[in-house]
Amino acid sequence: MFKQFAVAATAIALTAGAASAGSFFGHQDGFQDGETSVEINLVRADAAGTVVIETLQGDVLGSAAVNAGANADVLVRLPGAGVSNDVIAKLVINGAVADMERIEVR
Repeated sequence: MFKQFAVAATAIALTAGAASAGSFFGHQDGFQDGETSVEINLVRADAAGTVVIETLQGDVLGSAAVNAGANADVLVRLPGAGVSNDVIAKLVINGAVADMERIEVR
């Protein structure tokens, strides 16, 4: 029984990161204070997902869908007068965060 448990645990551990192994944000420049959207230069996703822009406190400001594969110039619209502080971009695939990156205000 222990052997079966060990095999199952190993299989889970080996596949846990597989869904996000090839999902990432490309190099991202900052954005200007007051901008009402953020454009992500490149998003590579192993499966269809969502780019979510959040404040550093975790409040969601906006999101945009992405397809499996390379997605160039992903535009995420932001609320109201825009944002004046750094934000976090998260790539969410199948409910899990596959990658995240801080984007700075210039």
